Amino acid sequence: MKFLCYMLNMVIPGAGLLILKDWVKGALLSLFSLIAWGLVVPGLYQGYKIFEAMTNMYDMAGGDPADLQSGSNQLKEIIVNNIPILALGVIGVIILKITLIWSQAVTVRAFKEKRKSED
Repeated sequence: MKFLCYMLNMVIPGAGLLILKDWVKGALLSLFSLIAWGLVVPGLYQGYKIFEAMTNMYDMAGGDPADLQSGSNQLKEIIVNNIPILALGVIGVIILKITLIWSQAVTVRAFKEKRKSED
């Protein structure tokens, strides 16, 4: 049971608490973690698009400095247009990390309280 709760908390923080029937804390943590995942996924997608543009720019230039400069201008436009999405992705990673630590700490505390009540 402990292993299942800890592993579920690694994917969706708060899911382990829902198994332990700590409804309020589990629901809040799950909500925050789903919001965080909703911010992280578009940020990762935009990061992939930037990486893809960089590799295409390098492949298309073939060592010609003029082509490399025009490709870098296109890359700059892509980055500038997607800064808010990338920033939200970073905020999502921070929120996800906080909910991960918080859910693991609350789950450990719940198991300790359960053990004390059994003794």
